[in-house]
Amino acid sequence: MAEDKMLQEAIEAVAKGQSERARDLLTRLLRANQTNPKYWLWMSSVVDTTKERVYCLQKVLHLEPENRAARLGMVMGGISPPDDGLQPLPVAPRNWKETYKVTSLESGPKKYVRRFAYFGAFILVFGLISIGILAPRMRTFGYFGGVQLTVTPIFETVAATATLLPTNTPRAVTPTPTFIGPTPLWMLLEATYTPTPIYVNTPHPVTEAYKAGIRAFTEGNYEEMLMFMEQAAQAEPDSADIYYYIGEANLLLEQPDEALYAFDKSIETNVNFAPAYFGRASAMQAIDPDFDIEADLTQAIVVDPALVSAHLELIALYLSLENYELALSSLEIAEELAPESPLIYAYRSQALLQSGEFELALEAAQQAYDLDQTILAVYEGLGNLYLMSGNFAQASHFLEIYLRYETKDANAWASYGRALFESDDQFDQAMQAFDRALELDENSFTALLYRGLSYLEAGHGQLAVNDLFLARNFDRESFIASLGLARALSQAERYEDAISQFKGSEQLAVTELQLAEVYYWRANTFRLIEDRGSALKDYQALLELTAETIREAWVKEAQQFIIKLTPTPTMTPTVPTATLTPTITATPTVPTSTPTVTRTPTATEVTPSPTKTSRPSQTTQPKD
Repeated sequence: MAEDKMLQEAIEAVAKGQSERARDLLTRLLRANQTNPKYWLWMSSVVDTTKERVYCLQKVLHLEPENRAARLGMVMGGISPPDDGLQPLPVAPRNWKETYKVTSLESGPKKYVRRFAYFGAFILVFGLISIGILAPRMRTFGYFGGVQLTVTPIFETVAATATLLPTNTPRAVTPTPTFIGPTPLWMLLEATYTPTPIYVNTPHPVTEAYKAGIRAFTEGNYEEMLMFMEQAAQAEPDSADIYYYIGEANLLLEQPDEALYAFDKSIETNVNFAPAYFGRASAMQAIDPDFDIEADLTQAIVVDPALVSAHLELIALYLSLENYELALSSLEIAEELAPESPLIYAYRSQALLQSGEFELALEAAQQAYDLDQTILAVYEGLGNLYLMSGNFAQASHFLEIYLRYETKDANAWASYGRALFESDDQFDQAMQAFDRALELDENSFTALLYRGLSYLEAGHGQLAVNDLFLARNFDRESFIASLGLARALSQAERYEDAISQFKGSEQLAVTELQLAEVYYWRANTFRLIEDRGSALKDYQALLELTAETIREAWVKEAQQFIIKLTPTPTMTPTVPTATLTPTITATPTVPTSTPTVTRTPTATEVTPSPTKTSRPSQTTQPKD
């Protein structure tokens, strides 16, 4: 079966001392089947560090607790105590100096170096005599960038029972890492190039050099590939595919100028050879990252509409140019050609996010992750998406893994710090992340903003002012930066500046929750300078907002302050008194011959009701 052949090639690579080749093949086998202990046993012989060997052996013992080779390896490595009942495996005598060399160990006593040198040789021999009984299973999987990325989600974590030797492997700032695994090439190479899969393997009966070059290509031996393909070109100068593979070899050897010449020669030989256009675009991008490669990628698709790699590279170009609508339409075409490609979902997630389709972006990123857990960009995407959704634990998890490999991404460090800031008891780790982000980009708005907020929460008012002042200047429309600066000024006892800044924050507020924050924190500042009248106004404004938008503790605090400051209305008693109105007035009249009748006023009595008088509320006027 194909997996048997791949394992055989891995074993041969180990025997030849080709550790990277063996590690690559074994990683592919493990991605397909992580439950085969023999894969893990062989992987333990080609990894670089003590921690990695221990991890691989623990995987073997987890799957086969009585595996003698793994148990012996743990004992010989000084990890497990000696076991008198464990007998060494019989091995054939070999010249160890030729078959195995200790390249490097990160740290630890010299005895561990010797032990693992012997252990590596032992594993090698045991593997060579065990070939006949290996029966692994294999399935097709995605492989990104020609590199291996081993992360915790790929493997089932096995808790270590022994104290591991300290290492100097680069790691993120979290004190309890979740990553244990073979050192991936992402940590060893500054840049990688993804070669186009073998596009055509035309028979070349005239020369064996072409066949040897293809074999070297599949084995990852690019110098031999170049040598053989140049020999083939001399014998068959009219073969476009030979020049194309010369270009591929040069690109893989980081010689883009020579690659460009070869790709041009391939196109000159056959204008309808699609991969040559794709290769030329890759070479030009390596020479000048700002060069417009759209024409070559488009031409590659015109010549061969089924060239998936050209479609994917064109989509990546559209994303970099922020043309998300065109990227999404191109994704529809690419998906028909490669429906299971994880890059399709990774690119769709990025385009959807920038188009405001948050839910769909998260769903697409998760699909990409499920299909291939080696695509580094997916970890960054998931980290930022979870950060936006408020799932800070998941955000920090994915961003930490991403930063293990992409250590110079200032934006990612800032986002990682923010995720830690939003979590409880992560102040020190968050500050380290912000410091790292600002080392890489001193103008990082996110890092300045959230480091300032971290200082604010820790009570370092002036330090918070320093960061938040810069953040506010970078984005004067940011409410959170404006309010944070106002709070920091208050904490630094710069009250007049703080009140002025609160006014600016109030003008930026667009929601009731933001207004509530302004009223609450400004009221606290007024109380610090004993301006109770102004504090009362802000508290009253706070209580007039919709109750669901503000914190319950703020509402109670405002109510208690108002009750304490406002005197309780009292009743002023009044004593009712009867007021007598004269009822009859006797007016003497002089008798006349024509008597006149005069109406006498009717007696009336007015009885007043008691009157309730309230004392007006007394408030202190705000100071100017």
